[in-house]
Amino acid sequence: MKSQKHNLKGQVAVVTGAGSGIGKEIALDLLRSGACVAGASRRAARADLLKAFQPYRQRFIWIRADVSQEPDVQRLVRQVLKKFGRVDILVNNAGVRGPTTPVTTLSAKDWREVLEINLTGAFLCARECMKDMIKRQRGHIVNISSMSGRMAYPLRASYAASKWGLIGFTVTLAQEAGPHNIQVNAVCPGPVEGEAIEEVIAARAQALEVPADKIRQQFLRRAALNRMVTPADVSRTVLFLCSDAARNITGQAIDLSAGYRL
Repeated sequence: MKSQKHNLKGQVAVVTGAGSGIGKEIALDLLRSGACVAGASRRAARADLLKAFQPYRQRFIWIRADVSQEPDVQRLVRQVLKKFGRVDILVNNAGVRGPTTPVTTLSAKDWREVLEINLTGAFLCARECMKDMIKRQRGHIVNISSMSGRMAYPLRASYAASKWGLIGFTVTLAQEAGPHNIQVNAVCPGPVEGEAIEEVIAARAQALEVPADKIRQQFLRRAALNRMVTPADVSRTVLFLCSDAARNITGQAIDLSAGYRL
């Protein structure tokens, strides 16, 4: 689904976790809207992924980087500045789901990995991209949080903590960045259709020893609209927040959940 409503021609965007799902959709929609895009992931780009970006090859680069590693993030931003000259938009989408297990059996290693990628990674990327944004006195940062950052999420403590933390980071950074004309917002999707939610459902079903379809129906029943959102829904919201139509929106955590857990 094309998103040509918002004209972002000439702007430069960094999208982390751009290899699949929400991140891939955001990167493609930014390209369709005229932006130059650096897609980042800790994995090498697959052939099918590069094929999807092929029509935009003059405005797209793929950079392999682990956002939890400070040197990788610094290298990522250097490469973007070298290629495109500036950074206008940062979408912190990179994240891992972590294990589905009670806190009593959650290892410190798994806890740290989730926090380091989902939360510390967003901090590092924002810090490095803001250096250029501050020089030019403009910019947009959008953090992809979750409805898991709005509620209790049993068996997913590390993930929930990272997403709650990302909302706190968003509103604090918005206050700091505001005087530099930098807008900082978060998007909080509910369950999103695709491969990732199917893996979440399967893991939860196994942990609770119930059929996967029962878990899927629970997710749907908790949404007022009785459906999941799509990657395109998330992408359109991100593009809106980066457009002139949202010029006075900052410090917000926007629920995009089909009414999940109203």
